[in-house]
Amino acid sequence: MTRPPGWQGKADDPDDSVLVQRALAGEREAFGALIQRYQRLVFRIVGGFLRNREDVEDAAQEAFLRAYEGLPGFRAGAPFCPWIARIATRASYDRLRRKRRTSEVAWEDLSSAEQGAVRDLAAGADPADRAAVRDLLDRTMASLAPKDRQVLILADALGFSGAEVSRAMGCSSLAARIRLHRARRALRRAVLALGLGMQDRGR
Repeated sequence: MTRPPGWQGKADDPDDSVLVQRALAGEREAFGALIQRYQRLVFRIVGGFLRNREDVEDAAQEAFLRAYEGLPGFRAGAPFCPWIARIATRASYDRLRRKRRTSEVAWEDLSSAEQGAVRDLAAGADPADRAAVRDLLDRTMASLAPKDRQVLILADALGFSGAEVSRAMGCSSLAARIRLHRARRALRRAVLALGLGMQDRGR
């Protein structure tokens, strides 16, 4: 039985596919069991995109609504975890994109992985330089392609495997690896630019 990261169930719990079939047959309790099983994963995904509690809750509810409405199109025998993860990332990004129409990316809107990268960069920086670190990463993440940001959250923040990332993003494993490499390279370029800037100020 496929299980979401961090979920602890009983050995005799029904498989995801069984719950899906029951839900399609009109058994609401079955979909409720799927929600209970995957709510932690969904909240981790949307929490990687959004920091405002209300936004997170709204995006999670939207993700489960989309999942329920999309159950008839779920391919029998396919793993449920990447499927719901893909829906959650789309719902999260849709909400984030609406927020971005009138504002730049804020520190609170960076994923935990991205904030961790900022903290790593700032660890050896002088207090006067830390604001520059945050500003640089804000601008760097704002410039990333949507799917590059998505792959960072799935791979680095949630620890998805290569196969899980490709399923969640609806692309080949090669495409997912390329996107992850591209996103990480963009962050490395930001680190280099920051280092050069600090050296210039120190001269």
